Amino acid sequence: MAERKRCEICNRSFKSQESLDMHNAAKHSPSKKDSEDEEKSSKVNSKKFRKQLTWIIILGLVIWGVYAFTSSENSIVSTSPSEINIKSHSNVAFHIHSELKIFMDNNEFSIPSNIGISTGVMRPLHTHDSTGEIHIEGLSARDFTLGEFFEVWGREFSSECIFDNCVEEGELTMTVNGKNIENTGFESHKLRDGENIIIKYNSFG
Repeated sequence: MAERKRCEICNRSFKSQESLDMHNAAKHSPSKKDSEDEEKSSKVNSKKFRKQLTWIIILGLVIWGVYAFTSSENSIVSTSPSEINIKSHSNVAFHIHSELKIFMDNNEFSIPSNIGISTGVMRPLHTHDSTGEIHIEGLSARDFTLGEFFEVWGREFSSECIFDNCVEEGELTMTVNGKNIENTGFESHKLRDGENIIIKYNSFG
């Protein structure tokens, strides 16, 4: 009985050397192994790529969300109150008040009611009556200035002028809770809850 030939790789036995050679050519040839290795590597790379792509998409969505949120917040903070419509008190994130009195040559100037309010519109800085109470409201937390209130009102105010009256022809002063405000006063003064603001203009002579 002829000795059987055994494959050294997979340990299978064959009747002849020819059968073993055919087996090796079909199952264990370098080209076959390379092909199998390439296929396996391709599957691994494809899986790795899909995983990386998923993380890239997730990271992109997170970055886009942060950018959109930041842009929205910056837009709200940088937008002039004369262009913001809060519509009603129910939409606001905060609601505070400041009291404003204006004296022109020692006569109190009546501040109109409904400054910043019209049909379907309510600005974040507005009045409801003529008492001088400024309602300060916002869709998100931010500072509003006295100058912005005058902007909503449509009247001029700065350290140089109030309405059509300027320091070339008179003296303009401003106090907050009885104290003179200089570097952070006048149009740049940030409105705070419960404060009393008094502006006085006295013409020379």
